[in-house]
Amino acid sequence: MNQRLDANSTQGLPAEDPATGRVGDERIRAEAARWEKDAYRAETEIHPERRSFVTDIGLKVNPLYTPADLADAGHDYLSDLGFPGEYPFTRGERAAMYRTEPFVISAYSGFGEASECNGRFRKLLDWGAEQILVALDLPTQCGYDSDHEMATAEVGQVGVALSTLADMEALFDGISIDKVKRIGTLGNSIGPIVLAMFAALGERRGLKASEFTVNLQNDPLKEYIARGTQILPAKPAAKLASDCVAWCVDHEPGWSPMTVCVNHLNAGGAGSSRATAIALANAIHYIGLLLEKGYTIDQVAPLLHMFADERHDFFVIIANLRALRRIWARMMKERYGATLREAMALRTTVYGHGQEALGEPLNNIARTAFGTLGYVLGGASYVYIASYDEAVSTPTEDSIRTALRTEEIIAHEHGFTDTIDPLGGSYFVESLTNRIEAQILDALREVEEAGGALRVIDAGLGRRWMTEGALRRQRAIDSGDRPWVTVNLWPQKPHVPNTAFRIHPDNERRQAERLRQVRAARDEQRVRRALAGIDEACRTGANMVPPTLEAVKAYASVGEIAERWRRHYGVFSPSTDF
Repeated sequence: MNQRLDANSTQGLPAEDPATGRVGDERIRAEAARWEKDAYRAETEIHPERRSFVTDIGLKVNPLYTPADLADAGHDYLSDLGFPGEYPFTRGERAAMYRTEPFVISAYSGFGEASECNGRFRKLLDWGAEQILVALDLPTQCGYDSDHEMATAEVGQVGVALSTLADMEALFDGISIDKVKRIGTLGNSIGPIVLAMFAALGERRGLKASEFTVNLQNDPLKEYIARGTQILPAKPAAKLASDCVAWCVDHEPGWSPMTVCVNHLNAGGAGSSRATAIALANAIHYIGLLLEKGYTIDQVAPLLHMFADERHDFFVIIANLRALRRIWARMMKERYGATLREAMALRTTVYGHGQEALGEPLNNIARTAFGTLGYVLGGASYVYIASYDEAVSTPTEDSIRTALRTEEIIAHEHGFTDTIDPLGGSYFVESLTNRIEAQILDALREVEEAGGALRVIDAGLGRRWMTEGALRRQRAIDSGDRPWVTVNLWPQKPHVPNTAFRIHPDNERRQAERLRQVRAARDEQRVRRALAGIDEACRTGANMVPPTLEAVKAYASVGEIAERWRRHYGVFSPSTDF
């Protein structure tokens, strides 16, 4: 279709700013309106838009963005962006970012019993993994030993079984933990136990705590509405998690004892903005507990990370990370009075997803690569990546190697990491960053007005948000508004290949036998004294890490320690009011 430009379409508007020689925002706004009316709408009347363009978090995507979109938001470069490594850290938490050191290439892995899993860890390190995060099986996460009736048929199924320090020793046998950049695990509801296991492992190796780095997720509050591995009522669970941070402030401030998690909240349906708001409220609760104990924000905040998450929209991935860093920096400075750069410069962990599908699983390689690239362009600090077959099983060696190589390709090829914040200044990305920041802050305000992190659990706000979001997502998929190749576009039957990974059938018996041998060989009097120390800390409110460390070094089991917590604190009973 031929169109004739109307030279008088912006008659009466200044062509440019006489002082700078640049076209003004008013002129751009008028020209954009003319383009949309005369060009865009004319074309879409003949060829209609193929679908509605709305992100998973409910933000409409316009057909075009211009400088006027930023001017309308009052966008200011120095106060809203600044420079990498400087307040408000929108453009990255380090000044040189990936030009000096790429993101930490990380692997999340674990299955079976420790000796079997050790072989996988060795291969991951040989293939270039720089950080190992141990996936724990569900009995361990929930504070049960592998021979407990609650562990039946679950031992080693979705992670490795760790019942005692002996399992941790077998898991890292032959691996120099001081040569790995970071080691750690989730351990959300058993934070003091897994922290003690890593500390005891280092001590057994003759290492000082400063000679290796431990990284824990240790965020129990999101378990109550997102994953379900909670053990205790939320209040004492948060106290135990904060004890890990306090212990590290006192003994090894170079460790990372808490990564506040957005990932599982978003995956459950909340959407990345609301999930981020809930996670920030959880962080506020943990920080409050630590400040009440007399620690300062400059001591505490540098030890906290956040596990950001967005897996549905590429540009939202980028904008969410940038907005989160800006919110964190301003919160630390304005709410808490932080003065240290390290307290305001949030480090972020991410897991490269891409809305994996069961149909034609090899397509998930492309999905996770694009999702991971979004995180890298957004400036993530520590990057994990899903394997293409995770939708059907524990990853095979071939698939997890492909995932690691994908991270390495993004880190070192194609120039993705050559410049800092490469999409900074994009009219779309900056506009999206501003809108997501406002969305997160609005949701955080709603959480705090409802009573904060514990009320999100008790009153059901988090569950409501997740349920609403999950329904909205499913309707978008069912209607086709959310395209999903092999699911609602060119649908295919789910395919579980014969090569899907399966743990050794004798795994549970071998794990139970190791546990039996540990119990037979350990000093039972030392174990009883150590468990009595756990009881005393429960009664007095003392930091739980020191007595837990003594119990772990005595080879007390996860179940024995967690059972003392259950006796003193009770167990979580979910409300059905909502």
